Amino acid sequence: MSQSVEPAAGDSAEPWQRVHPASPFVHGWLAIIGLVYIYWQNTDELSWAERFSGDRLIWTVAGAGIALLVVLIFYFLSWYFTRYKLTSTHVYVNSGMLFRSQKQARIDKVQGIDIAQPLVARLLGLAELRFDVADSSESVLRLSFLRKADAHALRQVILQRARGGRPAHAPEAEQAAADAPAPADPQPAMQASPLMAKVPIGRLIASLFLQLPVIIGLLACLSMLVLWISGVEGIIAGLVPSVLAFGSWFYKQLNQGWNFTASASDTGMRISYGLADTRQHSIPSGRVQAISVTAPFFWRMLGWYKVEVNVLGTKSDDADNLQVLPVGDFESVARIMGILLPDLGVENQREVLATAVSTGSEHGFIGSPERAKPLSPGAWKHQGFLATGTTVISRYGWLARQASFVPHNRVQGMSWIQGPWERGRRLAGVRLHSAGGSITGYVHQIDADTAAEFIRAQTRRLV
Repeated sequence: MSQSVEPAAGDSAEPWQRVHPASPFVHGWLAIIGLVYIYWQNTDELSWAERFSGDRLIWTVAGAGIALLVVLIFYFLSWYFTRYKLTSTHVYVNSGMLFRSQKQARIDKVQGIDIAQPLVARLLGLAELRFDVADSSESVLRLSFLRKADAHALRQVILQRARGGRPAHAPEAEQAAADAPAPADPQPAMQASPLMAKVPIGRLIASLFLQLPVIIGLLACLSMLVLWISGVEGIIAGLVPSVLAFGSWFYKQLNQGWNFTASASDTGMRISYGLADTRQHSIPSGRVQAISVTAPFFWRMLGWYKVEVNVLGTKSDDADNLQVLPVGDFESVARIMGILLPDLGVENQREVLATAVSTGSEHGFIGSPERAKPLSPGAWKHQGFLATGTTVISRYGWLARQASFVPHNRVQGMSWIQGPWERGRRLAGVRLHSAGGSITGYVHQIDADTAAEFIRAQTRRLV
């Protein structure tokens, strides 16, 4: 994605198109609410009857009409100067009234197109396209907003061209796609793809309340509430921000797992989720850099796991790592791993995956020696790693246990970890770094000679 002054000469024949006329209202409705709030605050001393009677009513209607007219003119100009063009090689988006800007994305560099629907956009039947571009200096190029059916149709045309499947007469094919009757809801067509995982609402809510941070946060808020009721005056100053912070975090987790589905696509996997606003992410399997499978303490008793990935160019709005399964059983994990990392470098992939997300030394896993027990009394039996023909699998953690999968060709660097206590017991660790997120492979507290040999072998693989 980059900025350009004008399209290429060969692209000038393609027509410019405008976004949906209701697009400014998706983000601009707050301006109207703000005007109402300002008026209400400035007439706070008046009664309800005084606000809407006599001369006051006339001035109120006149002032509100003028303010609304100004806002509508601004919205109209914003819509009028926002245009987009789809050519054989680029997607262009022009915007701005006084300060004009043109952004473009090369179609052959497009790795995926996500569809987002904020709450107001859902109510208006609109959707936003977010382009993930391989050589982009920014995270995404956005096209806001189109009718939902038109957004899905445009997405299919662009992805077809990105894969080299552009028809011989692209303008005619594009016009035919635009003129064809779109389904009322394109979601059923998407669900025709094989469904890899679906998160039930009951499981999602239960998983949130079975996490230690949530339990500790609830107990802390409850304790402060009891103290406030008991007459401790100053405790309310800490109760209110604590409740707001906890509520914000809880809603974010709930929104990222609500109505969550993961489906296989022709290039990898597609996930969708959202409570008030919905998101649809396309995850090309070839851009996955690392995968982590996490099982918090209480989840382990129920056999539940969370799966996150490092992906180049595709990120969640709320986190460094993209969540591809908020909570699911082992079968869901196995299906998702089969899409994102189909080759673990071993023949018995399912058995190796089961050992990786649990505990044991079967299938060649090398664990921490018993002399690591004083340093990690609750986790040393769980710690271990396995270097297969394609992937480094490592597992670590005590209360929340994590298994990381980093393909050899995705390793960006390695770090040697050895503190004074590890050095005294001839132990060491190795971190494997990858791009696209914060997930790392962590070979933790293994024999120092084994760690050194692993680094030498991994260096040879990288070379």
